[in-house]
Amino acid sequence: MKNIFILIFILIGCNTAIKKNIDSFNPNEINVSKSSNISLLNRIRSNPGIYIEGVGVNAKVFTKGVSSINNQKEVLFILNGVQVGTFSQIVNILNPESIKSITVLKNANDIAIYGFRGSGGVILIKTK
Repeated sequence: MKNIFILIFILIGCNTAIKKNIDSFNPNEINVSKSSNISLLNRIRSNPGIYIEGVGVNAKVFTKGVSSINNQKEVLFILNGVQVGTFSQIVNILNPESIKSITVLKNANDIAIYGFRGSGGVILIKTK
């Protein structure tokens, strides 16, 4: 009888282990903080898997590994859940100082919900 109580005590103790949430590092999400003098283009450039052709407003942003050799497609920018378009469209409406985080989506599963417009990759930008 004593062995049964010990066995029940051990089984209950093992099944009620507390799981702690540990924040995992996601290299595709960069939190931007206190770097107010950095341009939007430089903030996007700091993300892994991004390459940029051109400078200023006329720059084109691409993701590495998504576009084919013959047909490079620019990334789709999503600002707070709203599809904006290409870099030349978002640069005029977004203040770089108001950016909270930038997330780059390149995986086919992640960009599938954006359809053809997101086939070149997607950059999610959240503002403060």
